[in-house]
Amino acid sequence: MSRLRALEPTLAALAQSECNEQQTLRADYINELQTWIEKSAHLQASTDEQLLLAFLRRCRFSLEETKRRIDNYYALRNSFPDVLCNRQVDEALLTQFDRGIHLIPALPIDANGPRLIFSQFSKVDPKASNPREAFKLAFMLFELLALQCDNASIAGLYWIVDAGDCSLEQMLQYDPFLLKKTFMLVEQCLPLRFAEIHVVNMISAGLKVFNFVTSFLPAKLPFKFMLHKTLEDVYEHLPREAMIAEHGGRNGSKEQVLKDWRQQLLAHREYFERDAALGTNEQLRSGQAKAWANAELAGTSGSFRKLEVD
Repeated sequence: MSRLRALEPTLAALAQSECNEQQTLRADYINELQTWIEKSAHLQASTDEQLLLAFLRRCRFSLEETKRRIDNYYALRNSFPDVLCNRQVDEALLTQFDRGIHLIPALPIDANGPRLIFSQFSKVDPKASNPREAFKLAFMLFELLALQCDNASIAGLYWIVDAGDCSLEQMLQYDPFLLKKTFMLVEQCLPLRFAEIHVVNMISAGLKVFNFVTSFLPAKLPFKFMLHKTLEDVYEHLPREAMIAEHGGRNGSKEQVLKDWRQQLLAHREYFERDAALGTNEQLRSGQAKAWANAELAGTSGSFRKLEVD
């Protein structure tokens, strides 16, 4: 029996218009994907109903596009293991989480709106950790949002990155390869859609590094990507109330959201332990090998772009 969550009527209507979702056909589509995964010798992928539903929503219920995205999600692990593999919920990860690098406010932006994640990469200790570990934690949280939150899989995500207090030493750890792989993960693999990404409080020296690194991204991005001088400027693009109390909002406190999402990580400890067995074996793939990841990531060619501060 299907354990898919029922949607409120207004969110169901949004799922139909934005994701081409038909409530009565969800179980059939998911069953077809589960069968396809089981019959794909090269692919070891999760068959969790809610995760597969998130993939379907991301691909507007196109089965072929969904299969391609799922395949990509697990194939990329071969060339991006430092972010997508070894995702244990252990003391090291929880210690990093407790630093408050990533905060997910209690509720969506509005009843039918996107979920918000607020990141402060200055809280990554450059001597004890690195940006890849912070990105690993972020994408674990994104997967939990795909599993737990229908607003995230239907309306998407807003990501606010606060670069305030980020030292030049920390900025220099964000190399072009990391950002290019991350962009590929977001655009071609992730079961969630980014609606907007806002970067705030970038120091002038950091802006030069940031423009160099982001120059390796495509000139045209599939989501709104903006730089702002201060967090205050972001509130022209989303309601202030959507933020946590410490940043002037009414959407939970830092202490409470850290407690809630720490519990989510602990509750999914076994889920991420099972995740270690997932991926692709390209020697078993029928037909053309999944070479796109290595081919795309081997170099740093791209349409150069420069981001201006709003």
